[in-house]
Amino acid sequence: MTAFREINPSANRIFESVLKQVRDDFQIERKDNLTGLKLLSRFDGLKGYRQLFVHKVTEFKKHSNSFIILLMEKHLIITENKSRYGVFATQEREIEEIEPLLIFSLQHDVGKVMIKNETLTDKLADLFTKIDIDFPDYPSFSSNYLVVGEKPELVKKFLPKGLLATLDSIKNMTIEIEGNWGLLRIEKNLTEDLLLGLIGMGARITK
Repeated sequence: MTAFREINPSANRIFESVLKQVRDDFQIERKDNLTGLKLLSRFDGLKGYRQLFVHKVTEFKKHSNSFIILLMEKHLIITENKSRYGVFATQEREIEEIEPLLIFSLQHDVGKVMIKNETLTDKLADLFTKIDIDFPDYPSFSSNYLVVGEKPELVKKFLPKGLLATLDSIKNMTIEIEGNWGLLRIEKNLTEDLLLGLIGMGARITK
């Protein structure tokens, strides 16, 4: 990971435009890039990228609750197999995107937890492995997401109700929890609507 690189002007305009739209709803505090970098270094799910640059680390506060939004510029090498004139060749392609991330804190340390879309394969495998942690009070969440944690009882007891309620009606999120810090990703390139939605989720999760 690298802490500093000049942000893309288009991404900067989107971020600042969104801040103006929500500035009356939150107390907004800018943080330095190193703060964001240290937070991201906790999460194993980001270690597969060739390079990561951090931008616009911002804390949103409301009453006694807060969360952090930052922009992650990611560089990933994709290996593709292509055929030309009957000859197969391997070609590498670099993907560059700027993805908004939501970081939130938990009141209790629940160890390592991964929450992701639950596929049919996951459902079938869980018939034998029984590793998926279910939440009967949030049936849509339990149906849509696979929750795997090293401390299942603590996860059941202390996973934030705001997170469960939010994801009970929203699909296709990826959440990684390390101790008492959580990282929520939509895994899409930055847009104004995406950023506004992420800020809204942060407010509901930490309510």
